[in-house]
Amino acid sequence: MLLQFVFIFLAVVIMLAILVLFVVKAGMQLQYLRIKQKKKKGNISDFIQFDYTDSKERALRWEAFLLFPLMYAIVLDEDHEELNALKQAVKRIHIAIYILLIVLIIMGIYSEKVFA
Repeated sequence: MLLQFVFIFLAVVIMLAILVLFVVKAGMQLQYLRIKQKKKKGNISDFIQFDYTDSKERALRWEAFLLFPLMYAIVLDEDHEELNALKQAVKRIHIAIYILLIVLIIMGIYSEKVFA
């Protein structure tokens, strides 16, 4: 019973970590878009904290969220070093998400032994 609880708790923590990484990734991508548009960089939390009734802001967040898809390579080819640094950070987040997904798949495979 304790092993099952620990297993479920760990699975939920990993899923929440993946969700948090996606939000941080989207915040960094919003910073990238702002720098590209020659605006103030802002914070990562700006992705969540904005006026939800403003359709222009929602469209900007959606564009930022879809900027660098998870399964595609990110090429560090920008002239501005700060943009390359943000791209590198997004690449690291992608790798962390891949690792957590692999761990979650392995846990799914071993769940039969835990719950049998």
